[in-house]
Amino acid sequence: MPSVSVIIPTYNRASLVARAIRSVQVQTYEDWEVIVVDDASNDDTEQVVRSIEDARVRYVRHETNRGGGAARNTGVRASCSQYIAFLDSDDVWFPKKLKLQVRMMSDTSSSVSVVYCKHIIKNESE
Repeated sequence: MPSVSVIIPTYNRASLVARAIRSVQVQTYEDWEVIVVDDASNDDTEQVVRSIEDARVRYVRHETNRGGGAARNTGVRASCSQYIAFLDSDDVWFPKKLKLQVRMMSDTSSSVSVVYCKHIIKNESE
């Protein structure tokens, strides 16, 4: 089992979800899986995710739209990894994100259960 499950909840983000997945695929830390939880999209999200030829990427679908929280919970239930990371389907990660965060979790006491990092907001229409 991979040490990190990256949960990507998505709804009607066919135009963006592949970019989010690619940002995981280029991580310097490679012991991960991606679980994309499609919250009943009615666009081409499923086809986009299934077209990605990477055995570490799994697709799970809700038959009815249940919201982002339910999609995240579905992803967590589908995971068996030591760590869970959440990535929204319209976001991307810098290549060292997982490596740094896994190192932080591994190097700290067992009382630490959450790590987070700074973020950059970029509106591509500007």
